[in-house]
Amino acid sequence: MPENKNQKSKNQLIKVAKKLGIKALGSAPKNIDKKSIEIIPEKIGLKYKMLAFDKSGKTVSVAMTDPQDIEARNVLTFLAERNKVTFDIYITSEAVMREIISKYHSAEKAVKEVMASFEDTTNKANKTESKKKRQARQMMIQDAPVSKLVQVIINHAIEGGASDIHIEPMGDEYRVRFRVDGLLHASLVLPKSVGMATISHIKILSNLKIDETRKPQDGRFKSERGKIITKEDVDFRVSTLPVISGEKVVMRVLTKDDRVFNLKKLGLLGKNYDILNKKIKETSGIILLTGPTGSGKSTTLYSFLKIINIEERNIVTLEDPVEYSLDGINQSQINPAIGYTFANGLRSILRQDPNVIMIGEIRDGETAELAIHAALTGHLVFSTLHTNSAISAIPRLIDMGLEPFLLSSSLNAVAAQRLVRRLCDSCKTEIKLPDAIYEEIKNSLKNVSEEEIKKYGLKSLDLENMKFYKSVGCEECGGVGYKGRVAIYECVDVNNDLREVIIEKDELLLKRTANKQHLLNMRQDGLLKSLLGLTSVSEVERMTEGSLTVGELDDDKG
Repeated sequence: MPENKNQKSKNQLIKVAKKLGIKALGSAPKNIDKKSIEIIPEKIGLKYKMLAFDKSGKTVSVAMTDPQDIEARNVLTFLAERNKVTFDIYITSEAVMREIISKYHSAEKAVKEVMASFEDTTNKANKTESKKKRQARQMMIQDAPVSKLVQVIINHAIEGGASDIHIEPMGDEYRVRFRVDGLLHASLVLPKSVGMATISHIKILSNLKIDETRKPQDGRFKSERGKIITKEDVDFRVSTLPVISGEKVVMRVLTKDDRVFNLKKLGLLGKNYDILNKKIKETSGIILLTGPTGSGKSTTLYSFLKIINIEERNIVTLEDPVEYSLDGINQSQINPAIGYTFANGLRSILRQDPNVIMIGEIRDGETAELAIHAALTGHLVFSTLHTNSAISAIPRLIDMGLEPFLLSSSLNAVAAQRLVRRLCDSCKTEIKLPDAIYEEIKNSLKNVSEEEIKKYGLKSLDLENMKFYKSVGCEECGGVGYKGRVAIYECVDVNNDLREVIIEKDELLLKRTANKQHLLNMRQDGLLKSLLGLTSVSEVERMTEGSLTVGELDDDKG
C-alpha cells in the first residue's frame, strides 16, 4: 500500500533528524505546557520559527523548522543561560509549526492584554486629560488588543469547526460560546468592559452603527483565516440584538470549502441521490427542499447550483441573506425595508433572462405563485419550505392558495433533510443494542431492497447481524465522540401517478401514492448511515423523532 503524503513527510523528517543527531516532531502536540511557551518570547519565536512546547524539570522541548540556523541557535543559547534551562531540539515541518504557533495566541492571554491596556489608559487619562481626550485615547490604545482578541476568538472558532460564535452579556460578564456540530459550548468569559469593547470592534468590522444599541442590526465582514493558520478567506454574517443586560452578537462562520458542496459528502446517497441528481439537470420545473432552520437546506441548494453552473446558463438567486459567494452566479439579497421582497425580486429576475432561479425561501402565496409560473414558463427553480416531511410540502403549498393543477404540472421533486452529528473515526466503537431496539430497527429496514443497500456502499444487509457504533470521546474530537455533521434525507419523485393525486387534494392518498415508489424515509436513510459507521442510532432517533428511547442506547455525548 503506497505511503500517504503525511507519512512521507514524517519519514523525511526522521531521516534529517537522524543525520543531525536530534529528534523529529511529526505532529503538533495536543496539549502544550503554557509555562514552557513563555520561555521563548513570541516575537523571537515567530522570527526564527522556533517554539517551546514542553518542559520537564530544567529541560525544555523546542520545535524548529531549521535547526542549522546559527543565529537562531545563538539566541537559544542566550535564553537557556537567562532562564537556567537546557533546550532539547526537535526538527519539524512548516505545517506543524503553524499549529504550534497558534497556541501562543491564547484567548486568556489576549484578554489580559486588553485589561492591561484599559488600566493603562484609565490611569493616564484620569490624571491629565479631559473627558473627550480620554475617550479618544482609550479608543486608540484599546484598538490593537481588542482587535487581537477578536482574531483569537475567530481563530479558535474556526479551528474547532464552529458554525456560529455567540457573544452575550451575562450580568457583569460577557460569555463567548461556539456552536459545534449543532450544539453550543461555552468557550470564554470576558469582563464586562472587554465584552463591550469586543462587540464594538465587531460592529466596526461589519460597518454597523456603534452607537445604535436599541435595535437589531445585520452586517457581514471578511477575515483572513488567521495569518498563522492558513491564507483562506472566511466570511462572517453578523447579527446584533439588544437584550436586558446589554447587546448580544452572533456571528455565522461561512467557510469556503469545496467539500461542503459535494452531494455525496453532504450525505446524499442511494435512490435519493439518483432522483435529485437527475432532476437538477432538467430545464424546467421546481425542486423543493424542506426542513427546519439550520438543517442544511441552503448548503444543499448551493451544491445543486455548483453542479449545474456552466457558462451557457444564467443562474440568478434571491436570498435572505446571501451566505456563500459563488463564482459565476448572480446572487441578490432581498431588503424588505425598501420593498425588495422575494415576490418583487422574483418579478425583476424574470426580466433578467434566467435559466435557473434559486429562491431562498417560499414564505407566502404570492412568492409561491410566481415560482410556479416561472417553472411553467421554462425556468428551473430551486427553493426551500418549512415543513416536517417531504410529502407534506404539497398540501402546504395548496394551503397557500396554489391551484393543484398548476402545482402538479410544475413540481419535479421534494426532499426533506436534517443534520446528524458524525461519529469520530478515531474513537467510535461497536455497540450491542438492547433486543427490543434491535427488533424495531429490523422492522424499519426489512423492506429496503438489495439494490438500494449496494448503492449505500454496503455489500449486503444481514438483519440478524447488523453492526452499530457509539460515541466514546478522545483527544481528536475533544472528548465529545462526534466530529462534524452529515445530512439525512428523504426524497419524493413527483411522477405521473403523484401528479394525478395532487389534483385530488387528498393528503392521505398523496402519502399512499408516494409510498408506492419504495423510497427511503429519513429514518431509514439515517439507520443505513449508522450501519456505515457515519453516525449513531441515538442521533438518528434524536433528529427523526423515532420511537426508540435515546437514553437506552447509552451513546449520546451531547
